[in-house]
Amino acid sequence: MADCFALFLTRLRFGVISSFQDYRAMFTWRSWLFGWMLRLVSQVLFFASLGRLVGSVHTEQAIALGNAAILGPLGALGVVSSCVGERRGGTLQFIVISPTSPFLVIASRGLYWVADGFLTSCTVLTLLPLLVAFPIPWTTLPLVLALQALITLSGYGLALTLASVSLRWPEARMYLTGGTTILLLLLTGVNVPRPDHGPAAHLAALLPATHGLTAIRTALAGHGIPLGQVLAELAVMLGWAAIAWTSMTLAFRRSGRRLSFLLS
Repeated sequence: MADCFALFLTRLRFGVISSFQDYRAMFTWRSWLFGWMLRLVSQVLFFASLGRLVGSVHTEQAIALGNAAILGPLGALGVVSSCVGERRGGTLQFIVISPTSPFLVIASRGLYWVADGFLTSCTVLTLLPLLVAFPIPWTTLPLVLALQALITLSGYGLALTLASVSLRWPEARMYLTGGTTILLLLLTGVNVPRPDHGPAAHLAALLPATHGLTAIRTALAGHGIPLGQVLAELAVMLGWAAIAWTSMTLAFRRSGRRLSFLLS
């Protein structure tokens, strides 16, 4: 058992190292800070300005908080595109024939999207007192960042599920990420209150960030840690992770038998 766990950690470590190299190829610190990060801050300020137009400081702050928190799951969606890149770059065949689980390779090689989403969202959350005068007590900030980590990992489970679909139908990549982005912005309480009844409410309960964002807002309101919301977000994260493992494993097994996307 110890040897299996050590082998798992070794393979995970190599996946993380390769993902870091991929990220270094995408950005320099200048392009990340003055390009990518500045763009995300501007995005949050744009949506927060809608609340200011309404004339409500509370609405402005609530929208700014929601858009800062959702950056984590939205950033994790980048793994959908990177999986398509594996196929088009010709590396997918090597992943399939390797002795390591393809899901572990894909998931570990895409961890830089998790790190990017978490880092950008935490940066904007930390800057909210300066951007929109949103009071975040320093004593509560560690809890907020921990909840943000949970939200981002939850979004990564959903993103890996979508990635398993994009492996089979790469042309659907933009529709998957675009449609999911719209759902997350509309139903999880980012810009408007989350639905509380009907099919939309049931769908929202299954999406990443719905419960975690509620937990963050409850904690910042001074009402303590809503354990029920935290456990619900954890359940969503584990559920999407299980669906992602199942769907991606089946996709690789099916492709291995039919040689569908291995030779494309």
